[in-house]
Amino acid sequence: MTPTLALILTSIFVFTLLLIEHKENNAVSFTIWIPTIWLLYSGSKQLGSWLNIHNTIEVGSAPDRIFLISLGLIGIFILIKRNFSWSKALRQNWLYFVILLYMFLSVLWSNMPGISFRRWGREPIGFIMACLIISENNSMRAFFSSIKKVVYIAAPFSLLLIKYYPTYGRVYDGWSGELQWVGISNQKNGLSILFAFCIFLIIWSLFEKFLNFKYLSYKLPILTDLIILFLSIYIMMGPKRSLTYSATSFFTLFTGIIIIPILYSLSKHRYNLKLIATLIILSIIIIGSLMPFFQKYPSKEFTQLLHRDSTLTGRTTIWKALIPYTKKKILFGYAYGGFWTTYLRENIAAHAHNGYLSTILDLGIVGLILYSTFIILISRKCVELIYKYSVVHILFLAMIFMFLIRNMTEISFGTFDYFPGSLILILSFMINSSIKVENSYSLFTK
Repeated sequence: MTPTLALILTSIFVFTLLLIEHKENNAVSFTIWIPTIWLLYSGSKQLGSWLNIHNTIEVGSAPDRIFLISLGLIGIFILIKRNFSWSKALRQNWLYFVILLYMFLSVLWSNMPGISFRRWGREPIGFIMACLIISENNSMRAFFSSIKKVVYIAAPFSLLLIKYYPTYGRVYDGWSGELQWVGISNQKNGLSILFAFCIFLIIWSLFEKFLNFKYLSYKLPILTDLIILFLSIYIMMGPKRSLTYSATSFFTLFTGIIIIPILYSLSKHRYNLKLIATLIILSIIIIGSLMPFFQKYPSKEFTQLLHRDSTLTGRTTIWKALIPYTKKKILFGYAYGGFWTTYLRENIAAHAHNGYLSTILDLGIVGLILYSTFIILISRKCVELIYKYSVVHILFLAMIFMFLIRNMTEISFGTFDYFPGSLILILSFMINSSIKVENSYSLFTK
């Protein structure tokens, strides 16, 4: 099959999937495509990469700036038309705005204020996208519809790029020469974590549908979800056909799957889930933050189970090189987006491979505490909603745990514009708006 024919067939397949999804969720407005595009963008290559525009990190990408500004302006226009309450969003999400303000103020002590400000400029776009989702008549349905659209597009087109457009869909590791599947993303772990969260949400969707199968008036989405589920798992296993191809993403997904029944059991037996969740979150953040300073994972046996060496595939070497920089400005950091330069990326690594260390480098201990407090508060609010409204908030709480585990060896903590940080931002707005759900199954059927 030629690449052109494969592109045509894939496009038809994706279009069919989207038509089925639209019929399932036809109550969701067409404007949900705006945050869907942003979510998809947050987990994929930048526009500059698609257009083969190779600029340095200092210069940035003009097409990406234009795209994000356009997306933001469209979102603002829609929200104004809906008479959206900006003040209410501010009150409900006050700590998010405190973090956003602190990020902005950090530009003042940045060694590269122009670059820091430009990178900060991406963050408010996420606020607009989150507001678009909570302004929908059925925010929960809109959220799940958006996620389904993302995976319905990402999975088939990633496989297309891997098989027929290897210039975009494959890379070779610069050190080992190992073949890696990147699909629509820019690196293998970015693609794998996108599918880890999407697989998790599809499994939840399928589980609820199977439980209520006889009440379903429209059963075709079950077939489409199963197809995309197996396709996503196939891509996540990579060219090695191994579940531990991306060990971090596999363990993140595994965490989400096993934590659901645990959280459900705790909530049913009326344990103090709020306290338990807080202690677990604090433990993960503390352990994750200390790992780079000790240059090792807490359990040697666990790394062996995931077929990784004691250096966590070179991560401990990266951490060792970054710790001296961390200690120099440990309180306030180098400013948001003010640490990484082309020189550092070429001589150390592309990033810190630890979300907590990355946050300290950018925003210092102050930023780490602010962001950690943000996560703890939305988790505690999520527990309240579990008891008050619906078990679907157990799903949200599990995703927060997944997010924290992922940041032990990858980065997305301390920022909201890259997946899965973008997903956590939307979840926080939904949780803080206390959206009522009569029953979790109502998310997937009429």
